Amino acid sequence: MAEPVPKSVLFVCLGNICRSPIAEAVFRKLVTDQKLSDHWRIDSAATSTGSLTAALFLTGTRAGHQIQEL
Repeated sequence: MAEPVPKSVLFVCLGNICRSPIAEAVFRKLVTDQKLSDHWRIDSAATSTGSLTAALFLTGTRAGHQIQEL
């Protein structure tokens, strides 16, 4: 029998500094609490790095969350 492929979820917002990272963290907590972490790939992303607020976060990482341009 083939090994199940993990499901993927990507939370996206404009700058990836508040809404999508929060959604990612909440979903990750729910998945972890249900002991389903091995069945999910969870991430968040931005549609733009153009906002001033996002630029402030591009200089480093925050709580282990890295902003990467795609």
